[in-house]
Amino acid sequence: MKYRIREGHIIFELFEPPKDKDIKKGVIVFPGLPNQPRNEDFGENLSSEGFWVLQPRYIGSWESYGTFCMKDCIKTVIESEKLFLKGRTRELWGDKEISWDLEDIFLISSSFGSAVVLSALSQIKSKKIICLAPLTNLDKHNSEKNIEEQDLFELGLFIKRGFENAFRGFSLGEWKEFITGKTEINPIKYVSLVNNKRVLIVHGDADKVINISRSEEYYKAIGKKNKTDFKKYPGVGHGKEIKNASFDFILKWMKNN
Repeated sequence: MKYRIREGHIIFELFEPPKDKDIKKGVIVFPGLPNQPRNEDFGENLSSEGFWVLQPRYIGSWESYGTFCMKDCIKTVIESEKLFLKGRTRELWGDKEISWDLEDIFLISSSFGSAVVLSALSQIKSKKIICLAPLTNLDKHNSEKNIEEQDLFELGLFIKRGFENAFRGFSLGEWKEFITGKTEINPIKYVSLVNNKRVLIVHGDADKVINISRSEEYYKAIGKKNKTDFKKYPGVGHGKEIKNASFDFILKWMKNN
C-alpha cells in the first residue's frame, strides 16, 4: 500500500509492506539528481519484500515546500529519520493515522543522495547505510586528467534549464560552491566524525559519472572507525545500471544485517 504524507516542508511517499511479509525494518531512500520520482520503483520493490519504505522529496524539490539548497537537503535526511523514529503519521488522502513498529532503519542513497546522507551521518541515529555509486569527494571530483567523471557544472546548468520548477530556487552560485566542496555537503571532510556505523558501498567500475576510485578512497577512510563492506560490479555504469545490478545483493545484505 502506498500513501502520500507530509511532515513540515517535506512530502513523502510511504510504502507499507504486505501484512504477511512485515519484517519490522524500515528503509529511507535518497535519490540522485535530477531524480524523476514517478519513474522510480526501487522503494516499491523493497516494500514488496517486507520493508516499510519512506521516499522523501528534498525540501524545495518536486512536491515538497521551501527552497532547494544544500543545507535543506541535509535537513531532509534528519527530518526523514525523525519521522520514521516517531512511528506514526497521517496520510493525506483519507486523513487517517498510519503507524509502524520498526526494529531497524536503513538509509539507501545514490550519487548526489549519498553525498547528502554521508555528510549527515554524525547528525543521525541510524546505523546502517547503503550507498550506490556515491559522490564522496567534491575536492577531487572531475579534477584529475587520468580519471573520467561528469562535469557537475554542466549538470547544474541542466537542472536550471530543464527542472527549474522541480528544484525551486536552485542557485547556480551555490551549485558552484557545492561542486568545489565548499558547502555543507562533502562527505570526505566529515569522515573523522563518523563512528560505529555499518556502511555498504556498491559501485560499478564502468561508471563515468563518478569514478569507482572515489568510493574506494572513501571506503578505506571510513573503515577506520566503522564496519564497512564494498561491492564492485565489473562493467556496470551509473544510475539504473548499478541499481539493477546490485538490487539482489542489497536485499540480501539488508535481511542479514
